[in-house]
Amino acid sequence: MIVYKTFSGQIDQTQDVLSLQNAVRDQLVAFLNDADAHHYKIIQVSEVATPGSEMFSVTVWYSQPAAKPEVDFSHEPKAQSADVLAQSLREKNRRERLTTMVDEHMIRSGSS
Repeated sequence: MIVYKTFSGQIDQTQDVLSLQNAVRDQLVAFLNDADAHHYKIIQVSEVATPGSEMFSVTVWYSQPAAKPEVDFSHEPKAQSADVLAQSLREKNRRERLTTMVDEHMIRSGSS
């Protein structure tokens, strides 16, 4: 999955602009040095300085492993029978709710 993160800061032209930009870059470095950073694959880093608003931003685009989907069923033989039972109970509950909704509609519409 490709995602991005942006770090930004206000640049005051009366101060040392390079040190203020480096402070924003340091935020990116701290993010990349995080414990989970070894799972990231950096695609691109871009910097933008907007003169009118005196903003400086650094955006990093990176890929990270997609979250594993939760599986309703286990592949272990002992757990499979319990999973099948749980699914059938959920389906039975859905059928009962649908039957109740149809009955209520029939009563309210007077077409019993």
